[in-house]
Amino acid sequence: MDHSRTLGPDAQNLLDKLRLLASMGPIPAIGHGDAAVGKTLLHYLDIPMTSLSKASSEGIVISARRGCKAKDLNRVNLFAKVPDWNISACKSTKEILDLCGYFRDGEHRLNCTVKSSHPNSQGLYLEVDRATGYLLEKQALPDAGSCDIVAWRISDLERRLIERQPRSAWVVAVPSNEGEIEHFHFRYVTFTSAPRSNEIAWLLEIGTVTVDHLICNRRGRIVEKGPLFKIKPRNVDALFPTSPKFDLLR
Repeated sequence: MDHSRTLGPDAQNLLDKLRLLASMGPIPAIGHGDAAVGKTLLHYLDIPMTSLSKASSEGIVISARRGCKAKDLNRVNLFAKVPDWNISACKSTKEILDLCGYFRDGEHRLNCTVKSSHPNSQGLYLEVDRATGYLLEKQALPDAGSCDIVAWRISDLERRLIERQPRSAWVVAVPSNEGEIEHFHFRYVTFTSAPRSNEIAWLLEIGTVTVDHLICNRRGRIVEKGPLFKIKPRNVDALFPTSPKFDLLR
């Protein structure tokens, strides 16, 4: 069955471009680290990369990650959302860093993943408060229970998810190395429609959706690249109605 016949014209157009890119085989990475796969894909699709919004083509948000047919390697970013300072114990990113951060390589920083299942090495964990409709981030304290750090309104998270992921294309690149240069072979894509936003509280509660802090103090300037709400690729179906995965070489 040719599942591409069920796609709209804009998704079909993107699929055709991705198939052409896949036919090129492994291509040299642009940049390094986790962001390299996305930068490389957008470059070859001729889509501008901006920090103000998620990359998209004709209204379809494009996410890229390293992976392979049998196993997906990286969590994917759903959206970024700062806490609601009006309902948070900490009133700024600086307060979070002062309270929970650590020093490494000469910088005061807080780079960590926070989930509901158990506290991380900084003692941070998530808790969904159904009574108030809040997502709480707390810190476990030795011999003293826990204290509140920040909070989000779950209704705000639901709205942000719909804003950032109206329709999406989740692209998987198989990584390889040729000499010292990483290469990406863009091989698979799954198209998703509007998310089931009311599921996000439950997915946060069971640890399927997690939060990443990326905070550092750079010469007195506090920089925060999140907090980022992420999900493992194998759990995308729990949040999004999906089409079949396309092998871009078929």
